[in-house]
Amino acid sequence: MGTLDLNFLASFLGWLIVANFLFLIFRVFLFGSFPKNFIYKIHKNFFKVSNKDFAKAHYKGIILYITLIVFFILLPYFVLRFLL
Repeated sequence: MGTLDLNFLASFLGWLIVANFLFLIFRVFLFGSFPKNFIYKIHKNFFKVSNKDFAKAHYKGIILYITLIVFFILLPYFVLRFLL
């Protein structure tokens, strides 16, 4: 077992930020544009949810996702870049 290189960890976190940003764009496009009704119809069959509640749950999920990215990926990345 080798030691953990902080430059490698900072680079890894940087690529995680890019990947999560692309996933977030895809998710917003998927739920916020044309296929929205298709996605809603699928979830309506499973959960008996109204369109308004579906939109609320979706936006709450996006807010939670962004918050977790900031605290667990973005802030450690900036700390590592500041320390190196």
